[in-house]
Amino acid sequence: MLDRITGKHLHFPGQHKDEEVKIVFRRSIFFLIMPYILNLILLIILLVLAAILPNNITILQDPFIVSIFDFIITLIIIFILYTAFLTWTHYYLDAYIVTNQRVLTIDQIDFFNRKVSEADIGNVQDIEVVVKGFFSNTLNFGDVRIQTAGADQRILFFDNIPYPYKAKDIILKFAEDNRKVELHNAYTYDPTKTDPNSKSQDNNNNTQNS
Repeated sequence: MLDRITGKHLHFPGQHKDEEVKIVFRRSIFFLIMPYILNLILLIILLVLAAILPNNITILQDPFIVSIFDFIITLIIIFILYTAFLTWTHYYLDAYIVTNQRVLTIDQIDFFNRKVSEADIGNVQDIEVVVKGFFSNTLNFGDVRIQTAGADQRILFFDNIPYPYKAKDIILKFAEDNRKVELHNAYTYDPTKTDPNSKSQDNNNNTQNS
């Protein structure tokens, strides 16, 4: 499914060394299909008019006027195709990523500009789900609002993702798993176990001092 992807093969720019992508959400596929349907209807109407109008309007039988008419029709078709490509680009590149360390939102503003917001998943404190409207309730998509605690408090929004209540449970589960790992590491930390490289550096410093 395009709107929800899982697997250890997933990677993204800026991923940490030991970071593992758990799940990637995108907006409901409804927001990809509907613009395509509207573009297709507009394209069909345009082609029908292009075929009918020249035969029924006298002024469009003039060669110069026809060339202008064809040029305008061509520009509109190019614009429709460009809009379809832009719709796909925004849909695919806009992503909401949950890893074993962070929660991230990627907003592709244009081809060369994107906004990335992130928060430590262990700091996730509260998650609110908003589902409103006919299509949202019928097709089961909605907004997920993630609020974090700690010094770096922030709110992240997962807009119009499918099965938002299930997404909430998934995020809370990974947040709890992260807190358990952090707690385990805190209790099992042994300060006597140091890095061999740091030991050798300390020995070199002692040698120089002596």
